[in-house]
Amino acid sequence: MEITTIIGIVIAIVIMLFGIRMLFKKPVEAVPSLDANLHIDPDSQTPIIPRHVRSQLAQQDVESDRIEPSLGIDEPAPEKPSAFRKAESTPVEPKAVETPVAAPSTEAEVVEKSVVTAADVQQVEAEQKNSQIETKEEMPEFSLNSNIEKAEISEFNDESSILDAHLHEQKIVDEESALSNAETIISLHIYPQGRVLSGDKTLKVLLKYGLRYGELACFHRYSEDDSKLLFSVLQMTDTGMEGFDLETLSTQEVKGLAFFLALPHSDVQNAFDTMDSISRLIAREVDGLVYDQNQQEFTPQLREFWRHQAIDYRAGQPTEV
Repeated sequence: MEITTIIGIVIAIVIMLFGIRMLFKKPVEAVPSLDANLHIDPDSQTPIIPRHVRSQLAQQDVESDRIEPSLGIDEPAPEKPSAFRKAESTPVEPKAVETPVAAPSTEAEVVEKSVVTAADVQQVEAEQKNSQIETKEEMPEFSLNSNIEKAEISEFNDESSILDAHLHEQKIVDEESALSNAETIISLHIYPQGRVLSGDKTLKVLLKYGLRYGELACFHRYSEDDSKLLFSVLQMTDTGMEGFDLETLSTQEVKGLAFFLALPHSDVQNAFDTMDSISRLIAREVDGLVYDQNQQEFTPQLREFWRHQAIDYRAGQPTEV
């Protein structure tokens, strides 16, 4: 036998077996469910009943012995829809439906809702206006008392008593200052060895040892309670002693420093000892030497001499040179 003949016989046998299986196979009928969700026709607003559900409803009509469930007294009994016609409008939806599709509102209902909403808004606005009117009526009205006396403000041309007192006190301080009452001075000079001081270095050293910039463009040293001026410091130039200019001091060169004590002095011993001590400290700081006002090196013997001169000074008595 040829191969094609054998293949044809095999195919025929397979087709026969498949047909015999289909003949003896029991058809599986789909069991429709009454619990399925209902679909609403958007035009007629009525539920659409599938065909398989209609057949079940027809079988339920034939079974006359079936006991229908009783409804409540106030609940009307729904009509049974026929298996061959559509159910009438607004049927009662079964309780098994969990998520029914909400029917859209008609144009009349929308118009009615909009009218009601507008009326509610008008009513609320009227209530708010009435409440505002009542609140205004309840609030008391305030008015100025016309009987209050008015003070007349005159122009102030006189001098202030507080300013006068302040200027008077400052005048007394200036008059009692040792510099303003000075009859003579005792001075000590510091010169750096072989060089000059920069303005920045001079300012830092003076501030380091408690001197403050003040009147007459000098640096001054006061007592611990700031009640008395002890001594003052000027800078040495080619023409003599001059004051400091803080604006240009950082760019200047200082040749030397002049410490001077104004006599008479109410605390002369403390003033001279403080000036002597600080002058030697600053001389050590700038690598310089201390000289007296006669340009002689300030030895211990000269220190004692000038100390006694300052302590023994009396008003109107000239100092010895």
